[in-house]
Amino acid sequence: MDVELSLNGPVATLRLNRPDKLNALTPEMLVLMIEHLERIEREPEIRAVILTGAGRAFCSGADIRGSGAAPLPPQSVANARASFAVYQQIALKLYNLNKPVVAAVRGVAVGIAWSYALCADQLIASDTAQFIPAFLMRATLPEGGMVHLLARHCGEFRAKEIMYLNCKLSGQEAFDIGLASRVVEDAKLMEAAEALAAELAAMPTFSIGLTKELFRLNAGSMEEFLAQELNAVALAVNSEDAAEGRLAAREKRTPDFKGR
Repeated sequence: MDVELSLNGPVATLRLNRPDKLNALTPEMLVLMIEHLERIEREPEIRAVILTGAGRAFCSGADIRGSGAAPLPPQSVANARASFAVYQQIALKLYNLNKPVVAAVRGVAVGIAWSYALCADQLIASDTAQFIPAFLMRATLPEGGMVHLLARHCGEFRAKEIMYLNCKLSGQEAFDIGLASRVVEDAKLMEAAEALAAELAAMPTFSIGLTKELFRLNAGSMEEFLAQELNAVALAVNSEDAAEGRLAAREKRTPDFKGR
């Protein structure tokens, strides 16, 4: 399969598996990604996710030379919207997933693939990683929320420079400006990602999901944010994990969270 989902206890690994093409995305792969993400969302046993690519690259973006190529002009705006909507759908599923996502990036992450990596909660970059926006070099626009995500992570001025000038960033350069959470040796990439995902999976997943919602808020004022925060806190304190956390504190032991 060109996209594989494997489980190791509570950790799911979603792997793009077309290494001979640097995991370039085809329409079939997009469908598989959606199916796997929907399974991850609905199965409570899955409590953390690793997003990665097989072989020497994370993903070289859409397969513009093969079956993933966008329709050639002329085409209507409606047809263009339909063609690109599926890419946005995957970005939203990754970004809104109610479980922590760790992106493990080695080699190139080009265009929409970089957008998907930015949708993760943590991004671990190999020392071989190369982040390449690519969109404006084809006179198309950044997709998958890249403008929004870049500006949030590294600020609007740096985001504009990266996009307008098609700046290629190494893993270390991405880390230095807030676009990666850590950089590791290539040989240790999956070990680091698996350890982090396992640690996140042992946390109270329900409360992490609510915390993710708070990070996603675009509240116009502190008052609006606190109103949403209050709702999330009220839900969290009534969870099974919160009860376990209080009991573990009284008994002076490590809590055994179940993600509920």
